[in-house]
Amino acid sequence: MNKYFFITETLMLHNQIEAYAKEFRLSALMQHYKELADKAAQEHLSYSEYLLKLLEYEATQRALRARTTIRKLAGFPIIKTLEQFDYGATAVDKTQLNELATLSFIDKTQNILLLGPSGVGKTHIAIALGYLATQQRIKTKFITVADLLLQLESAYKTNQLEHYFKRVIAPNRLLILDEFGYIKLNETQANLLFQIVNKKYETGSIIITTNLTFTKWKEVLNHDEALTSAILDRLIHHSHIINIQGESYRLRQKRKAGIL
Repeated sequence: MNKYFFITETLMLHNQIEAYAKEFRLSALMQHYKELADKAAQEHLSYSEYLLKLLEYEATQRALRARTTIRKLAGFPIIKTLEQFDYGATAVDKTQLNELATLSFIDKTQNILLLGPSGVGKTHIAIALGYLATQQRIKTKFITVADLLLQLESAYKTNQLEHYFKRVIAPNRLLILDEFGYIKLNETQANLLFQIVNKKYETGSIIITTNLTFTKWKEVLNHDEALTSAILDRLIHHSHIINIQGESYRLRQKRKAGIL
């Protein structure tokens, strides 16, 4: 009989703990407090030490979930890291990239402009820095310029532009715009891109990858010299400019395979 009451009281106790954990949204604690309790008993921990273990575990799991969520929302097509980057194939200053990897440029609301021909690792570097930002729980958005313009035009035509700015542009401290220069913009598109750059100016950071030198930007921006100057002025004012030279990674791979 005593054993029955003991089991019943234990079940009630667990139900109450799980109810409070659910109410206070302590999901990690709810799932693992029994395991931690057994470990605490084996190690003869005090009540305070056990409580600290519970809170530390909950904090660790929350941080992990937050990093995972932010990474997924960033929209990376694939995860790349700086450790995977082939420094030997391109003329890139490793010291400069290591400095950028500290993410101090985000705290200083500085931009990064990655220039160079196709296949030299511009997007790789952009994604790698963006991934590092998400691991520090910094909200990040990766998007190609082509996709950005499609979304902007759709929002513009449906009178949802301000909503788009507030929902997509404003919350993200780091905005990565990939492949600028592959399509020419009309007047509306060029003006919408200016609005993005203007809204992030000194409020957030932008990373842009492009195959164009600055003198060629006007050709993409509807040959609007004033608009081009305004965009470049805001991007370059607080920026790190990395001009990457080298052979295309994809061509190197084909040459190694004997295809070229």
